Order: sequence, then C-alpha cells, then structure tokens
Amino acid sequence: MANPTLLFYNLDNETGKKLKFLCLKHKIKIRVVEKSQYSSPIGGLIGLIPPENAAGKEESCAKQQDFNDEMLVFCGFPNQLLDAFLLEFKKNRIPRIALKAVLTEQNLLWNSYVLHDELEKEHQMMNRQQP
Repeated sequence: MANPTLLFYNLDNETGKKLKFLCLKHKIKIRVVEKSQYSSPIGGLIGLIPPENAAGKEESCAKQQDFNDEMLVFCGFPNQLLDAFLLEFKKNRIPRIALKAVLTEQNLLWNSYVLHDELEKEHQMMNRQQP
C-alpha cells in the first residue's frame, strides 16, 4: 500500500476533526467507514482485496448489530509513523479512543463487526486486569 490510511468509525465529531488535522499534517489518508460498509472485509475497504474476492467473504458473517463506538484502524503505517502519530495524539490531548487496531494479515479479511467485537473483548480484558 502506497500511503498510510486511517479508517475512521463514528468520528463525525470534534475528536474526528482533531484527528483529521493530525492526519493532514502527517500525510495520512483518511477513509470514513459508513455503517453500510461494516460487513465488507477491512482489506476491501482500502483496496487491498479486489471487490470480486471480497464479495463472498462477507456472506459468512450474519448481519450483526451496528455499533456506535469510535474506532480507528491503522493501515500501512510504518512503525515510526505510528509511534509519532500516537505521541502527537496524546500531546494534542485528543480524547482517548479505546478501540484501535493495526491492519494485519490476520484481520485483513475480517469485517468491521468482527474487528469491533475482538477489540471490545480485548479492551474489557485489559480493564479487568488493571487494579
């Protein structure tokens, strides 16, 4: 993938505006994911999977409950850029987004519902472990 891309979920708000500014500064492409696209594979949303290959993957997942949680998916970010972006995220006091993921070979074919559920489970487990 040529340019790093950040998938935005439910960020049509002040937090999203601050994030868009940060993305512009770092030349990161923004892709707003609409609820109608939640059943498409993540890789398909950014063009890594041709539409004809992505079409069959979403059928295996029954329609799930739409979610309103803010979520970010970092696609094609070199480690240095990811570190710099997250550091500035914190420095600029952008409100915390609990559900964040990096696109990997493991989650490339997942749809947004599956990714959201996995991130939600991880988030709950991590919060239980903290005193």
